[in-house]
Amino acid sequence: MLKTKVLVVGGGPAGSTAARILAENGIEVILLERNLSFQKPCGGGTSSSTFDELGISKTLIKKEVKTIMVVSPQGERLEIDLRGGSLNIIERGEFDRALRNSAVEKGVRLIEGDFCRILNDKKYTIEAHVGGADIEIISEYIIAADGVNSKVRTSLGIKPSRAFFTISERIKGVEADLCEFWFGSSHAPHFYSWVFPAEDGISAGTGSFEPEKIKPLFERFREKRGLIPEGQKRLYRMPLWKGDLYTHGKVVFAGDSAGQVMPLSYEGIYYAMKAGEFAAKAIIEEKVENYKKMWKERFQRRFTLMDRLKNYFLKDDVSAEKLVALHKRPEVQAASLLLWIRKDKGREGLKDYIRIFGKFLS
Repeated sequence: MLKTKVLVVGGGPAGSTAARILAENGIEVILLERNLSFQKPCGGGTSSSTFDELGISKTLIKKEVKTIMVVSPQGERLEIDLRGGSLNIIERGEFDRALRNSAVEKGVRLIEGDFCRILNDKKYTIEAHVGGADIEIISEYIIAADGVNSKVRTSLGIKPSRAFFTISERIKGVEADLCEFWFGSSHAPHFYSWVFPAEDGISAGTGSFEPEKIKPLFERFREKRGLIPEGQKRLYRMPLWKGDLYTHGKVVFAGDSAGQVMPLSYEGIYYAMKAGEFAAKAIIEEKVENYKKMWKERFQRRFTLMDRLKNYFLKDDVSAEKLVALHKRPEVQAASLLLWIRKDKGREGLKDYIRIFGKFLS
């Protein structure tokens, strides 16, 4: 039997960030990660703010993208210069491993094992499967950072988060300098398809709410974009944000387990790491309820706004055409860059966004 102050379940960006910050503040932490060699299917794009704000080494950046391209359903292409910022491409396996190593350097005990269930929810007793045997871990707090298929959620009887499905493929030998976002119901209904640069080629993919349709949708996009199939395609569930789960007793949910993926852009890495930071701070203060307060103060209004814009602009091709057309305007680009890339902490960027897009929300 093991004992610790905090058990963090899940060694991705949310869990590793929380574990590191807790250990830096002298708190005993066990980080339980199911598979240390797992590489999440992911385009690998995250804003420059992720590195600047969270103190992550920029040596992990494989490519720095200064321009994005959006393509409307009718094929109109618009290039946008990311003035004063960038989208940085990382390799998820290497990135997650570096975050875990940083946590271990601060004193976190890292264990490769599978969370099974919570046996006692007074002072939490957790059963985990480690090295072929079942062990018990006693912990005062739990941070559930174990992804969209969170076993901690299931163990507590909390319904799984609503999710959609993505499919992606790594294609080698193809060069790309832009991050491309393609809209259109023929290949990405209510979502978008993408092409991102990668260290050894490109990452391409699309998304859908209907898993049985996702492969044909991706084939259509690949044909539309002129991509030659390369290798294995990977499917993955991505949570939809609802904003209804933060804590359960002394269990704190962070990242995909809480559905903390930004609507419309579907960016998750930065917000997962900020959730990990907030979770750690709340436990350091021994006031888990502060986690929800911190999250809502920083992100609630913008997540709510983006969710409403997503419902409007991604409902059909006519609306998606409007979204691309609006981004021809310099003031729209400026407001978007402030909010999406620079992660503006104040309210000015949000106010500008509401002023520009408010008529679509009535």
